[in-house]
Amino acid sequence: MLKKISTRDLKPGMYVVDMGLSWLENPYLYSQVGVIASEGDVLRIQREGFMEVFVDTRRSLGGDGTDGLSDEEAISAELARDLGDEDPLAPLVPLAEEMPQARALYDDSVGFARKAMDVMRKDGFVDVQAAQPMVEGILSSVTRNASALLGLSKLRTVDEYTYSHCINVAVLAVVFGRHLGFGDITLNRVGLAGLFHDLGKARVPDSILNSPRRLTPEEFGVMKRHPELGWEQVRDNPMVYDEVLAGMLEHHEKYNGLGYPRGLKGEEISIIARILAVVDVYDALTSRRVYKAAMLPHKALGLMYGMRGQDFHPGFVERFIRCLGIYPVGSVVELNTGQRGVVSKANAREPLLPEVIVVRDPKGRPGPARRLDLSGQTAVKVIACLDPRDAGIDPGQVLGVE
Repeated sequence: MLKKISTRDLKPGMYVVDMGLSWLENPYLYSQVGVIASEGDVLRIQREGFMEVFVDTRRSLGGDGTDGLSDEEAISAELARDLGDEDPLAPLVPLAEEMPQARALYDDSVGFARKAMDVMRKDGFVDVQAAQPMVEGILSSVTRNASALLGLSKLRTVDEYTYSHCINVAVLAVVFGRHLGFGDITLNRVGLAGLFHDLGKARVPDSILNSPRRLTPEEFGVMKRHPELGWEQVRDNPMVYDEVLAGMLEHHEKYNGLGYPRGLKGEEISIIARILAVVDVYDALTSRRVYKAAMLPHKALGLMYGMRGQDFHPGFVERFIRCLGIYPVGSVVELNTGQRGVVSKANAREPLLPEVIVVRDPKGRPGPARRLDLSGQTAVKVIACLDPRDAGIDPGQVLGVE
């Protein structure tokens, strides 16, 4: 299983992996693939300024006792515990009924984010109150059927990442907050913080934001200013609550204290910022950028699980995986029956048993879409998560996103 550790805990025999992560967000990450041969290697890595590293515990000498289990099964086993009887994300209306209005809301919200960023670039006044209808719309849609906006956040085609990312983070934060049991007032503030969390990036040059290469220390210093730039823009607005400001300012802080801008650690980081930190990284990993391909959602969650206790509060990562499921909405999956389909609803209590819209029969032939709920039974299960392009299945079309 993948695990992110401090280089202080690196030992000979550990197997280092390269996760292909952006230097922009991980400037202190060592990623030269292979087994650490000696204490001298460890000291060299530490002297060169690297502070974090991903290791594959199964390929490390000694292993980790999870042989025979897939990463998804190992994570699910560790997450297994009683969640109680109530599902805070239980849908009130069918997905097909919610999707059209969710699609209109998503597109309107992206347009709002674009305008807010343009105002920020021109040093104008960002009208925070104008965002309230968007946030309230997101909250209402999530209450009716969270799968609609979750599907849109992963599958909707939008030209500019910066704007869609703001909306995706707001959606994911509200869904996660609902899963955690927050009330509507708090969820409104969570959504507002998500919508404006990257406002300061409007003042960061595109050459830095979209750089495919390792940033210079000076460039990284400019990049690290974006939480403060956004916070400074709205901090004097009496309509912006302190929790929203804290979320905007602290969303790049890390549990181990290696984040920015203030190097906060552990419980020093506000609750909303901890939520934003998790959903921000998830959306970044699963989005296509000019310098990287999108990571499949289940792979991103597995990677983030290995980052718990380092980048993220451990409990928040575990609950986020429970919230989205091992196979998040929009994932293309293969069943042990040979059928293939698209995940349409996660299952918090049994993360390996989501609801699937089946669109291919056991011989791979297209057929009428059929909804199949895998929960509460053991005969049918997911055996693989597939790249949509390789599977020849368009999850956006299946879910009605486009």
